[in-house]
Amino acid sequence: MSDFLINFGLILTYIMVGGAAIAAIAFPLIFMIKNRSQAKSTIIGIGTLLGVALISYLLASSEIMMFPGYEKFEMTEASTKRVGMGLITFYILSFGAIAAVVYAELGKIFKK
Repeated sequence: MSDFLINFGLILTYIMVGGAAIAAIAFPLIFMIKNRSQAKSTIIGIGTLLGVALISYLLASSEIMMFPGYEKFEMTEASTKRVGMGLITFYILSFGAIAAVVYAELGKIFKK
């Protein structure tokens, strides 16, 4: 009986997570279709993120660094390139966020 309840709970959880995922994708799409002027800025933002990811992927190295015990991580050239892409993307977005905050604060100072 307890296995049945656990399985039922897991299946119910999967259904609820799937429904939430569908809702999280569908409602913004419906909103974008209804409000095309606001959709433009959203599409520009998504395009910018994809552009940063593409630049990061092109800059990332696929070289596997040899260090003691590296075999246990089972790194391939593809996975090394993806990790490098993630790090470079993080650095670019972090620098952009810091630059935006500094720009906003300096703008407030010089506006007075």
